[in-house]
Parts: sequence; structure tokens; C-alpha cells
Amino acid sequence: MAPQLPDRYQTQVRLGRDGDIDEWLATDTALDRPVLVRVLDPDATPQRVTEFITATKKAATVEHVHLAGVYEVAESAAGGAYAALEWNGGVSIADRLAAGETLPVAEFLPNAAGLAEGLAALHDAGVVHGSIDPGAIVFSAAHPAKLSSFGRKRTTRHAQQDTVALAHALRIAVTGSSSPAVRPSHLVEGLPSSVDDAIRRAERGEHDAASLGTALRA
Repeated sequence: MAPQLPDRYQTQVRLGRDGDIDEWLATDTALDRPVLVRVLDPDATPQRVTEFITATKKAATVEHVHLAGVYEVAESAAGGAYAALEWNGGVSIADRLAAGETLPVAEFLPNAAGLAEGLAALHDAGVVHGSIDPGAIVFSAAHPAKLSSFGRKRTTRHAQQDTVALAHALRIAVTGSSSPAVRPSHLVEGLPSSVDDAIRRAERGEHDAASLGTALRA
């Protein structure tokens, strides 16, 4: 069943589920553009509604090419809340992996660095994402990878934990494996060994997001 949203949003396709959030492709008729609408369950507790809205609003204050833009977030008249985000036609890294596809090296290198830099921009603004994994990264070969899924239930509370989570998600994105025992460059042809060191150091808490971006960019 389509969610109850303001008339300006015409839902088209239900894209899936992100925890307690339904995701829909919709058209913002006021601006004639596609958007991703994230709809929190209508029976969510008041505390959860506040958490969703607050986290998404904080993310909306930061603009970066590797962060999904947030256009609107509000409580829903039917209960719960919703947010309208940038839509670039991409799918999550988790969905790519489920289809048996990892990120090719040529696409991974610039996007991995960019995602770390986007996360650094969030942290510089005092914003913690709080729940980064391969499902929180959206990618389309025609567009930069985007860190998204704002407003999830938090699994982390600190910027350093965000960076550790991003590094782990990047490891999985390029190798398809979460094991820290194997160096990514040993699994992926053409991947520089310096990427192994950058990811491993970030997973150990030795990089912040900015220095991880610098290491990956180099």
C-alpha cells in the first residue's frame, strides 16, 4: 500500500525496506523531479520519530557531491515521518553484492575516497551518520557514489565509529568479503596495496574520515 504523503509526491515504485523505513521512488510534482522518499513506520514511537527527523535534518545541513541531498523531512499526518532525498537512479552496494557484483577498481578508487571526504564533511559539521554499512551507500556508474540512509536506527554514536564502519563497508564493496584477514589487493586485481593499508588502519581506528579520504585519494 502506498504511503500517505503530501500531494506533491506521487509514489511510483516501492524500492524496498531499510530497517523500519520503507523506500519509494516518487515524483516531486512541485519541482518535476524524481525523489527517493523514505517513510518511517506509522506506528513508530515518538522517540523514534524524533530520532529520524533530527538525524535527517542534521544531514540536510551538509552539502557534498558524495552525500545524498535531503530536500524535505517532516512528520506524517498518518503517523511516523518521511523524508524526500536526492534520487540518481543508483542501487545500494548491498543490492549489488546480493546480485554478485562488487565495485570494479576503476569505479571504486575515486568513489571510496569521495565517500570518506563526504563523511568528513558531515563530521566537520558535527553530524554523525550512526549506521553505515553497504546498504547505506548508493551507486550508479553514471553518478558519484552517495552516502545515504539518513535517519536509520543508530548502531554507532561517534565519528570514529562512523569511519570504522565506512572502511569496513568499503572493504566489502570492493572484495565482497568482510574478512579482515585477507588483504583486498590479494583478492582484486589492479587494486593498489596502499588501499589495504588505508582500510586496515581505518578499521583499527587510526584514521579519521578526512585522513582516510586523503590516503585513498593518494
